[in-house]
Amino acid sequence: MDLTRILLPLAFGLYLIAFVLYLLHFKGRQASVAKGAFGSIVAAFALQSFVLGQRWLSAGYLPVTNLFSTLFFFSWALAAVYLYFELRYRIRAIGLFVIFLNLLLLGAALPRDPVLKPLIASLDTPLFTLHIAFSFFGYAFFAMAFSLGVLYLLQRIIATPALPDLHTLRRLNEEAIFLGFILFTLCMIFGSIWAYVAWGYYISWNIKSVWSLVVWLFYGGMCHAKFIRRWQGGGYAALSIAGFAIVLFTYLGIGLLLASNHPLD
Repeated sequence: MDLTRILLPLAFGLYLIAFVLYLLHFKGRQASVAKGAFGSIVAAFALQSFVLGQRWLSAGYLPVTNLFSTLFFFSWALAAVYLYFELRYRIRAIGLFVIFLNLLLLGAALPRDPVLKPLIASLDTPLFTLHIAFSFFGYAFFAMAFSLGVLYLLQRIIATPALPDLHTLRRLNEEAIFLGFILFTLCMIFGSIWAYVAWGYYISWNIKSVWSLVVWLFYGGMCHAKFIRRWQGGGYAALSIAGFAIVLFTYLGIGLLLASNHPLD
């Protein structure tokens, strides 16, 4: 019996419950409702972690090689990043939008075939695991920054006590960008070493590599933009939204629509 087909829909249901509870908390701001939502997220994340571990052991490698597995891993990494921010800052209001993103990712994965395929020789290296893990955790932090950027602009318009103040949202956004940039830098480093070991060169200049470099340069620029007055506040939030659009194109657009050495199927 394939546990993936049983446990992932259950995890999706728990994330959906958490989303509904966070929506109720946004309206009524009851602590017990927020705790219930957080508990649902922890349970869903535990199920995803079990599925990931079971698939990893069965395959013998980190199973992130096709569209199903990348969507699933992206969802898992985003949940982990959210739990990091929640446990550190206890700001439940940001969960509503982040969990909505998570539902989109996991919901897109569920109809797809979860079959584990043999790993091609060039990917059978720890460098592949490090490259992929750092890549998607970087993406997850950029997704968190996107969510915080949207909430910043929303809070500036409606000024509701249900959301954190603008200073807090800006600070968390900057932290998400910085951590995402560090992790994505590690992704680029290990990816370059992997390329050299596998093919004899550090940079191939194929379209996926070029757009990954664009992502790295964009968020590197954002790490500096937070010190420039005209880009602080709303400008930084807008950059966070634009940056995630570049991330989605690099991840999904190139993999699905264009020929590259990182195809998604």
